[in-house]
Amino acid sequence: MNDLPSYSGGFTVVGGTRESPLESLREIWRFRPLIAELVRRDLKVRYKNRVGGVLWSLFTPLMSVLTIHLMVKFFVGAIANYSVYLMPVMFLWQFFQSCVLDSANSMVVNASLARKIYFPRAILALVTLLTNLLHFGVSLAFTVVYFFIPPVWDPTAKALYPTHLHPHAVLVIPIVIFVGMLALGIGYLLAYSSTLYEDIRYVSVTLLGLFFYAIPVLYPIERVATRPDLYQIYMLNPLASLLVGFQRLLLPPLDVKGTTPVQIPWNFIGIAALSSLAVLGVGFLIFERSKWMMMERL
Repeated sequence: MNDLPSYSGGFTVVGGTRESPLESLREIWRFRPLIAELVRRDLKVRYKNRVGGVLWSLFTPLMSVLTIHLMVKFFVGAIANYSVYLMPVMFLWQFFQSCVLDSANSMVVNASLARKIYFPRAILALVTLLTNLLHFGVSLAFTVVYFFIPPVWDPTAKALYPTHLHPHAVLVIPIVIFVGMLALGIGYLLAYSSTLYEDIRYVSVTLLGLFFYAIPVLYPIERVATRPDLYQIYMLNPLASLLVGFQRLLLPPLDVKGTTPVQIPWNFIGIAALSSLAVLGVGFLIFERSKWMMMERL
């Protein structure tokens, strides 16, 4: 990397002109060894002196699953296999939330590194995405194993897998990719905003907490589907449709008393995929256009 431009507090523009999006993407690709090294650094720092290592990434979502399951069971009414259906979407929500918040803070957290050496600033948010993707991979593997285990609280019940394991389950991979793209796009926008206004970092945490109630995690999507007019609007939320698709690709429709099971919403997943691409594109373009202004404010 001896041929890399230097950075000394001002700003460097390749060739004396603003870089095009395609040139920015090529430069990010050229710095892939640095991306891998930063991912290793983040994992090493995060789990230093922790006996459980990466398994600690399961702790928070599992505690959330347990708490919500108990609340639904004792205060709302029993739903068969509710914890099994809750677990995959809780892990996917945790992945999305962590990506957004970590990406939003990536410029501020790595300000000292960004001031010392030159590299595409966009890779900082990308590193947080890849780090959280590794954590999510561990949680997804744990979830699949859990599906093969019969419920311990019901000796008569059978494990959902391998009976309900189908080849189309591999389609969860593009679902996760689109969730990551959506989170990264929002993360770029928040990273830009937080360098201008420090309050954005605190507001984003609160808004994400409120947004949690606008997606089908605490409650099954079948409850929303009982109101067809509301359901059509509700599913335009890209994260909601991606979560439902993710859950339905792994598991059969949930049987909720008084409701009709919701199948895989392919049309809404298609809209969500396009929305994720659009959000990522807009977020990346705004970030790239403003990256040197952000450096002056750090």
